[in-house]
Amino acid sequence: MGTPLNISNDLALDLEQIIGQCIAILGIRGSGKSNTAGVIFEELLKHNYPLSIVDIDGEYFGLKERYEVLVVGQGKGVEIEVDVDCAEEIAQVSMEKNVPVVLDLSGFLSEERSEFLKAYLTALWNLAGKLRRPYIIGIEEAHEFIPQGIRTKLKELISRIALRGRKRGLGAIIISQRSAKVEKDVLSQAGMLFLHRVVHEVDMRVYGELLPWRKSEVKEIITALETGDCVYINRETILPIYVRERETFHAGFTPSLEVVVTPELRQVNQSIIEAIERAKVGKGKKSRIEELRGRLEQLEAVLAEKDKTIAELEEAARTLGYIKVEIPSPSPPNMQDISKAIVHSVEGGKVAAKAARSMGSVSDSVATRKPVASDPVIEAPFDEGEVIDIDELGSTNSLPQAVRQHIDRLVSRAAKKGILDRRILAFAVAHAPTSYSVRQIAAWTGCAQGVIEDDPPRDFLDMGLIVRERRSDGLHYRSNLKAFVTREFGIYKPDIGAQELHLIAQCLRTRLAVLGNAVIR
Repeated sequence: MGTPLNISNDLALDLEQIIGQCIAILGIRGSGKSNTAGVIFEELLKHNYPLSIVDIDGEYFGLKERYEVLVVGQGKGVEIEVDVDCAEEIAQVSMEKNVPVVLDLSGFLSEERSEFLKAYLTALWNLAGKLRRPYIIGIEEAHEFIPQGIRTKLKELISRIALRGRKRGLGAIIISQRSAKVEKDVLSQAGMLFLHRVVHEVDMRVYGELLPWRKSEVKEIITALETGDCVYINRETILPIYVRERETFHAGFTPSLEVVVTPELRQVNQSIIEAIERAKVGKGKKSRIEELRGRLEQLEAVLAEKDKTIAELEEAARTLGYIKVEIPSPSPPNMQDISKAIVHSVEGGKVAAKAARSMGSVSDSVATRKPVASDPVIEAPFDEGEVIDIDELGSTNSLPQAVRQHIDRLVSRAAKKGILDRRILAFAVAHAPTSYSVRQIAAWTGCAQGVIEDDPPRDFLDMGLIVRERRSDGLHYRSNLKAFVTREFGIYKPDIGAQELHLIAQCLRTRLAVLGNAVIR
């Protein structure tokens, strides 16, 4: 007699049937998909089944209402904030000490999220090969990590776990609202499926491939499913079932007028938290040399990839013929005009008369002289004409809530950086698309040129919000906001299109530009 799982009154399912399984839970928002995932996680935790949950929206910390679950990452529900440097140690603690883990990645950027998951899942795969213990990995919004038709290292890793993890005791629970966007090889090989309601025709076609019914029957049955209803498939078994409601707090509930109070949550054993903290110390801030070495390796990899692309383009050009296009570079602003703007802002113009008599030397002195305590307060002279009126483009309220939250997280993250970094970012995005030299930026921001050269805004450069270019007259900075938005918010397609991406870019431009208006003393 196996260990029964209380998932549905209509379904008799044993814990042993879960071991090494690839389980797919599909359905649109509001169909009960997330509740089904939560119920399965509750049942696994009830029977001490070790697991990790990849949570990109910060919704699963509510499992702590009844179970001891370690929540790590960067989000409002985390117990320990961690980054990619600690991923391997967290995986080791989870698998070796049988500690359930929720990876709250809601505060990560998309690239950081991918790097963290690659390190974490690689560690789990290697450990599973040695320990041979049952372990399962739940992945929310799986279409973002194993997209159909796109090849990435992270996708290959997750697909390997889903398709070949059984021999190591590894299982996977794939959760997605867009079944057509999930890698079909994974779905077709899933041994157990919970199919909730879908409405998109492309998603319905995927269901048609998974269910042994005529197309008309599939559409009729699936569209008639109510919230919580789904079609359960396990080999030859096909059952319509109703999944019970989860017992723990669901942080991803649909907002209503009723007041929802977050319940008291259980805490993980202190020794586990201390073990993670020790791992953080061991994998904490790298030395400057280590950071540069790591950055050099990344740049070499990028350069190799670009060389490959260039070779492919050159080969195509030899076939099609070369086309030469010359685009004139935009002329930089007059340094004398910049100096006038700075002088005019100093203490209401008290020194304007004196500065005007020696205007030719103002720009050099501002750009090279280091500020001292007695210097007057200088406000960043941003051109108000550069500010975009978002209301003319459409209210950001029209954007999905997840997108608006993503925008807020990005702005909040940028606001925590140093004033110099924020001023460079604000200047670049407010004056896009022109690039400016370090000397020009120093004049505009009232900062010493040497300071900017010695301490560039590395975080914003790494994020891809701004780009640094080396030219004949030195380093230049320019905004890369459009490309950043396309990459960072592309995960929300097709719910948002080109118009929404433009609105997001303008919203970020307006909000990031004001971050540089703080006073430099």
